[in-house]
Amino acid sequence: MPSEEKIPAIQLQRVKKYFPVTKGVIRDRIVGYVKALDGVDLELNANEVVGLVGESGSGKSTLAKIILLLEQPTEGQLIFEGKDVSAFSGNDLKRYRQKIQAVFQDPYSSLSPRLKVKEIIAEPALVTGKLHRKEVDDMASEYLRMAGLNAGIRNVYPHELSGGQRQRVAIGRAISTQAEVIILDEPTSALDVSVRLQIVELLMKLQQKLGLSYLLIGHDLAMVAYMSTYIAVMYLGKIVEFTRTQELVQNPRHPYTRALISASLPAHPNEKKERITLAGEIANPFDIPGGCRFHPRCPDAKEECYHIDPLLKPILENHWVACNF
Repeated sequence: MPSEEKIPAIQLQRVKKYFPVTKGVIRDRIVGYVKALDGVDLELNANEVVGLVGESGSGKSTLAKIILLLEQPTEGQLIFEGKDVSAFSGNDLKRYRQKIQAVFQDPYSSLSPRLKVKEIIAEPALVTGKLHRKEVDDMASEYLRMAGLNAGIRNVYPHELSGGQRQRVAIGRAISTQAEVIILDEPTSALDVSVRLQIVELLMKLQQKLGLSYLLIGHDLAMVAYMSTYIAVMYLGKIVEFTRTQELVQNPRHPYTRALISASLPAHPNEKKERITLAGEIANPFDIPGGCRFHPRCPDAKEECYHIDPLLKPILENHWVACNF
């Protein structure tokens, strides 16, 4: 699913992730699979921000874990610099882990409570042997300043910091590895409203200054749209729409995308928009409906939708939709 003629930072090609469901006294009988990802194509280009939105259970976090090598795909390929990551070992694997970093949702649990701030930021360089302990203070000070923090906090522990400060430390740690791609998994949802915009502005500033690529996972469509160049909409393990952010917001084509946008806050208090209410909840990925997986909730479903699973196809330049109509 190419967005334009650009340099890919990372690619997923027909990626599937199925988790076996077992029964029996010793769980030795497989009775089915939870299809967390079911054939995902996604391309994140260099110096680009791609947003990934969808309800809980749509597969967003599983996709992030595949990229971070916390899970292995059942099928498909993860491509970095034109090579299949599954074949990486030794220095190639170390370099991949250095270049692909993450900032998680909860800054309270993503930082080790046993390490001082300077050790958290310098830990990747210490592990790889690229830094001596006497250089830790200088390195920590540099990346704390880049993350908008006073270098004086380098000798404190995470529990002594506020939520916003912790998240800035997590950002400083991510960029300290000279990362090229950062997975942002709900980076502001656990923070007070008063500091969310500050973190968003910091992330955008660093993205432009360092030429980073972000995969931004979120429920807050307004925040994702504010930061992203492109947005991919996921439903039950598949991408159902992908296009430029402005095109998606102004001209959503998939019924699920239209429902997500109608549920988001208007750009102006006086703006009127049609509210689309979906019936029921997202289906169990263990028991995915036949045909189009969205048809049980789709207000526009027709007979074909019960039998035909639509492919993700281009309908306009750089606008891809998986819908029979």
